Amino acid sequence: MIPKMKSNAVVEALTHMDVKQLETIVSQSLAEPVIVTDWQVTLLGGLDSSPMAGGVYKMAGTAVSHTNHIHKWQVVIKVLRSPEGVAMPDGTCVTREMAEDQHHFGYWQREALAAQSSLFDNLPAGMRVPQFLGITRISTSECWLWQECLSTDHEWTWDDYREAAYRLGKWQATTHAPCDQPWLSQSWCAKWVHGPLTNIFGMVEGMDGYNHPLLTAYFAPEEMATLRQLWANRQPYLAKLAQLPQTLCHLDAHRGNLSWQGDELALLDWAFVGEGAVGEELAAFVGATLLLDYVPLDNAEKLERAAFDGYLAGLRTAGWSGDETFIWDAYQCAMPLRYAPLALASMLRTVLQPEFATDWEYKTGKPLADILAHRAGLVRFYMSRLPDCKQFVEG
Repeated sequence: MIPKMKSNAVVEALTHMDVKQLETIVSQSLAEPVIVTDWQVTLLGGLDSSPMAGGVYKMAGTAVSHTNHIHKWQVVIKVLRSPEGVAMPDGTCVTREMAEDQHHFGYWQREALAAQSSLFDNLPAGMRVPQFLGITRISTSECWLWQECLSTDHEWTWDDYREAAYRLGKWQATTHAPCDQPWLSQSWCAKWVHGPLTNIFGMVEGMDGYNHPLLTAYFAPEEMATLRQLWANRQPYLAKLAQLPQTLCHLDAHRGNLSWQGDELALLDWAFVGEGAVGEELAAFVGATLLLDYVPLDNAEKLERAAFDGYLAGLRTAGWSGDETFIWDAYQCAMPLRYAPLALASMLRTVLQPEFATDWEYKTGKPLADILAHRAGLVRFYMSRLPDCKQFVEG
């Protein structure tokens, strides 16, 4: 299991960091030389999201310019850590060689390398990334990524979702993954399936999860059979995904990683960035946005329509003339595989770890039965988007 990371040491280090180093970062953020007079550190989250997560923090304070002007400032620090030594769900211990594999789906330094590269120089008008402010190398297994602290986003309308998908489509119609950046992900979905999802399905089968009373209470036998079939046919889905037209993708562009900054769409968290199929981006745009409860399940189809309408319009506006069925093919192959097993595993986790269930109830303010019913509904929605398995197996 992924261990809980303690933030105390990072907060302590940031609170007492070298002021000259901090002034370099703050001066870059404010675009003028300043003297930092005070600062505070706040944990924003992200401690349990992956083996590489050391947390995301906000540092805020005051500074004085050479003209004695007092500035209020704030920056974000994302702590990236090597997963070396972490025990995965199947008991495998991550070795140094595994941790430093640039082709791994979750390579821990990818986001830092992307921030320092020219990868984002040619984003189309209306798209941006947080301003990169620097990298602090703590050790060979940890670094801090300093970034602009974005303003709070407004609550999204359906027009916002459609426009965000439109801009993603416009970007991906004209961009390609640069071949000279070995740290960019390749076949991300396949590596996700052959890694964490293999562990998840192994856990389900090992505990006879398909017949567990928790799941049989929410799923009919034929629904459980379809879930088994999803796993049995994983390779044809992945093969189809690899055959589709490819582009440069964010690969985690859900609502939580997108932020409207005035008229610009900012994209955060580039840990998965790399080559993907045209349309594969919509898997996270829809699937993760629902999984993370940004949009109610009742509005899943409405979100899907806004995503597809906007994305295809963006592709066409930028001159992409491909077959629009490619978009649906990529979505159907990637979205159920990425999110149905996760939703199912989270249900079983409430049995394996009662403290997880208690924490879930506390965070949502809902009884566990309601949470599980919602997750079961998500699984059904994801599975309803599966392509015809037979057609991929036979041709």
